[in-house]
Amino acid sequence: MNAAWVLALLLPGLALAAAPAPDLQTRPIDPARSQAQFSVRKLWFAHERGTFPDLHGTLRRTETPDGGDFVTVDATLDVAELEMDDPDHRARALGPDFFDQTSYPWIGFDSNPFPLAELATGGAVSGTLALHGERQPVTLTLQASTCPAEPLACVIRVRGTIERSKFGMRGLRGVLSDRVELRLRIVLSDAAP
Repeated sequence: MNAAWVLALLLPGLALAAAPAPDLQTRPIDPARSQAQFSVRKLWFAHERGTFPDLHGTLRRTETPDGGDFVTVDATLDVAELEMDDPDHRARALGPDFFDQTSYPWIGFDSNPFPLAELATGGAVSGTLALHGERQPVTLTLQASTCPAEPLACVIRVRGTIERSKFGMRGLRGVLSDRVELRLRIVLSDAAP
């Protein structure tokens, strides 16, 4: 084989090896210390509240070739883990008019990339929410960190509002508001996923 052919075969591989690879770091969400809560207004000023403990998922950090530092988050909740004060309300919430646990046992969120700096300063986090068999775009608000110097080491707080009717959850419309307030408490684990 002549030297020109060898050089032609090796050059693409050498160019790839010489290019700096993006820095990728994945941190799992600690399910024992993370949770999602919801609140929906009932009749006048009363609220129906629920908690999904054991929020699972990962935060993936990547540095782009142009120096941008971004992260994405994916999170899932087991619908069967829903906690509510009233067992009858919990049973109704898990039924077909609301979460429909039998048909849709998981709730998921996949974010679009957003700047890592917003974990310290706060900002908007957009992505896709999978709920009750529907996938809809949503935008949530990332709260400013209480320890901006090390935001990955602190609790990450996220808030937002969704319209349950967009996810096919239309039960008790005369009694419960269509707007559902969401609050997430996320703690990252130091361990590799």
